[in-house]
Amino acid sequence: MTADLSTPARQALIALMVRAERTSNPDLKQRYRVEITKPAREELTAQKLITWETGARRAIFYELTDLGWARARQEFRSPPPEKVSAAWLLHYATLRHLDSLLARGDQQIADLYAEPDPGPPPAGTIEERIRGAYADLAEKPGDLIRLVLVRDRLTDITRDDQDRVLEEMDRRREIHLDPDPARNELPREARDAAILIGGEAKHLITIGPA
Repeated sequence: MTADLSTPARQALIALMVRAERTSNPDLKQRYRVEITKPAREELTAQKLITWETGARRAIFYELTDLGWARARQEFRSPPPEKVSAAWLLHYATLRHLDSLLARGDQQIADLYAEPDPGPPPAGTIEERIRGAYADLAEKPGDLIRLVLVRDRLTDITRDDQDRVLEEMDRRREIHLDPDPARNELPREARDAAILIGGEAKHLITIGPA
């Protein structure tokens, strides 16, 4: 039996449960407005409920262990933390209903969270989505960002539609598309994500002042 968890640690545990795959703090913040703080990370790590590592752009990536999934299942039957908002109370009421449903069907938590959370349907035009993806990735306007990273956030939009809008924005000089000087050293996915402008492969995108 694991020790009691603090409210931030329980929140982090639930966020990783519903995300249902290896994920980063920026992703959790974008999807759920949740960020796993250092104290919560140390608490969950000490109880062997998560694993984590530092990845690209120094983002920390998290994943539940088997013990973590088992502890998350306990939350279905646990009272909510004290002095929390109405949203927390409603959330735990939902978990109690899910607990009853799982018990009646003799199902496990893995049956409920078999697939990663797809998130809400994206909103906005393709151009707005491109601008939004760039803004999330860039530290400031004018930063050079690999096009593959932008495309990774537009997987529900066809490649042809992405290219059409990128070309239109480029013609209006609202973005700058550039080849990567180290294109011969780029990973395959970065090369494949390039867009051909004037017969030249462009791997980088800039929006805003250079």
